[in-house]
Amino acid sequence: MDDEREDPLPHLHRSKKMVEDKDRPGFFKDYHRAVRKAISNDQFNEFSKLKTNDDRIRFCFSLPAIHDIDIKPYFRGKSEKEALEKKEAGNKCFGRKNNLEALRLYSQAVVKAPVPSEESADPKKMTMYAICLANRSAALYHLREYHYCVKDIDEALEHHYPKELKYKLYKRKARLLSHMKQHVEARDAYRQALKWLDWAKMEREKRIEHQTDIQKWLKMYETGKVVKNWDIPECYIEHPPVIPELTGGRNERFLSASKKIDIHYDNNMGRYAVASEDIEPGDVLVTEQPFASVLNREEFGSHCQKCFKTTKAPIPCKKCSSVLFCSVECRQSSYFHTIECPILDLLVGSGMSINCFLALRLVTQKPVSYFLDMKEKLNEEDLKEITNNKEVYDPSDFMRLYNLVCHSQFRTAEDLFHRCVMIVFLIKALKKTKYFDGKGSSSGDKINDVELFIGSLLLRFLQIVQFNAHEVSEFYLMSPRSLDGSKNETLGAAIYPTLALFNHSCHSAQVRYFSGQQVITKAIRNIRKGEIVPENYGQSFPSKNKIQRKAELADRYWFECNCEACQNDWPMYKDMDTSTMRFKCHKCHGPLNVNTEQLLNPFIKCEKCGDQTNILSTLKNLQNTEQTFKGACKEMETYNLEKAEALLIENLKQLEACLYPPYRDYHLTQEAYMKVCLCQGNIRIKQPKTEE
Repeated sequence: MDDEREDPLPHLHRSKKMVEDKDRPGFFKDYHRAVRKAISNDQFNEFSKLKTNDDRIRFCFSLPAIHDIDIKPYFRGKSEKEALEKKEAGNKCFGRKNNLEALRLYSQAVVKAPVPSEESADPKKMTMYAICLANRSAALYHLREYHYCVKDIDEALEHHYPKELKYKLYKRKARLLSHMKQHVEARDAYRQALKWLDWAKMEREKRIEHQTDIQKWLKMYETGKVVKNWDIPECYIEHPPVIPELTGGRNERFLSASKKIDIHYDNNMGRYAVASEDIEPGDVLVTEQPFASVLNREEFGSHCQKCFKTTKAPIPCKKCSSVLFCSVECRQSSYFHTIECPILDLLVGSGMSINCFLALRLVTQKPVSYFLDMKEKLNEEDLKEITNNKEVYDPSDFMRLYNLVCHSQFRTAEDLFHRCVMIVFLIKALKKTKYFDGKGSSSGDKINDVELFIGSLLLRFLQIVQFNAHEVSEFYLMSPRSLDGSKNETLGAAIYPTLALFNHSCHSAQVRYFSGQQVITKAIRNIRKGEIVPENYGQSFPSKNKIQRKAELADRYWFECNCEACQNDWPMYKDMDTSTMRFKCHKCHGPLNVNTEQLLNPFIKCEKCGDQTNILSTLKNLQNTEQTFKGACKEMETYNLEKAEALLIENLKQLEACLYPPYRDYHLTQEAYMKVCLCQGNIRIKQPKTEE
């Protein structure tokens, strides 16, 4: 390995962070380095003078070294042998009534089993997938996961489940639907069970027994005497996170934001959010679906590619065994995976960053015809004019995504070249899929106008993602209904065109949490009408000092933070002095700096207005807030989150009425409130270990 001091291209490190995944090495690093070293200084100077993305992509495609890579479809396919092994292992666990382990093994079998299609030559030889689903439905039934059990039965029946066994599935489905009070559907399922019983291979006495049982249930339905008290226990009903209503109602212009939010523009700050009304802790400010999202590679085996939901009974891709979906509906609506499927493991193996995956997803989630239809609209727009006019800002509008900042004018030639090499690699990979569908060139080392246009979009998207993407997360609990050891974990990344307009402060005004991919933000402090409503880009003053925060923000987002916490160099949480407080003047609300340990006179003169404030009542109120906080903590310990949230909001309001931050108890209350909010979104509970 070369000595770091002798690296001939040390200025590439910044772009590497955005293009390459430092935690997942791959071949792209060497590919890029070889291309960069192969071009002369004159060639690179020529590249640096290019002004458009089209010209940059065309230039890179003309380099001989850029084609010294053999790109082929590469993905994890199906294996009936592996599926059979997992199914048989699952059968053994099911026989021992270890249903949880059986579910895990059956799910692995479902993912590995070849999925039959309409073109399957011999349906009799394509039953493994359906059999694995049917077996899994039995495990789900005993685990009382009725919703997933019915879904598995339906999927098995759709995919060549053996005719002689179909009556079993229909009987199981009918019984489940009776539990779920879907009586019409249950009756129809019993009718199907009776129909398919004729195909069953069994002795006459056994057949008559099944017929009698099914006919008994059908008669009960026909006479209205069906048992109606079979309710699914509450804990076994699927409850997705609730999407709260926006406080004050939906903004008529910015559809994902509350009426309490407005968006302004100036030449220095760009677009930013402002309070159009007073905002209080607990106010819901934004609820927004992403324009595009991508799951972390580490979550492929546990979460749905489409909606990011945890997959209790995963549905596989029909071609590969690399990804999962939570339902057939999510699989059917994932157009992007039909494109990415044959090259997915190639992309993962390249070591490209999640930013690159997200930029690619912005393209692959729509057919090439969609972008060709949009081509004439893709002119640079005046962001000030967009913000100041009364046009509706719809986050699903492609132009809102397209016009997010990318700062191309500030990029170095090295940065742009690094990204261009990545885009050439992605175009070459897309040419191995059906994405261009006859509109692309057949030659791997040539690029036509359609491919060039998509490459230009990819290059723009890769720059947009750097400044506008957000992490999508879930809250991880070590045990049910307990916050001990809980933590927030990243699931993936997404772009929210409205949330992207909010500027950063190291003293954030809101907390983000997620329902699937949908983001929800709530205020965690008071913001007066006319004040900026910031969010946080990952750099928070209680946990990092000013030098660290400013350096990381400048490196990733290219701005120097001048928020209140940075201007006044607020101490980190561990360094906050509890003896020094900033009280509020009773008249003008100006800050009163007081050392409570040396307090002799409770009347403090305000330097701003000259009036005196008696802080004794404020000190008494602070004692009350301590009791309120302790009460909230007790509610959190018992997982009574609704009461805890109400107490914490009350506490934040009481503290803000008399104190200015930074104040230790104030930020402790904010942290507790944010934890309660995270519990209202995506939650994953650590699974108990199963016995082999």
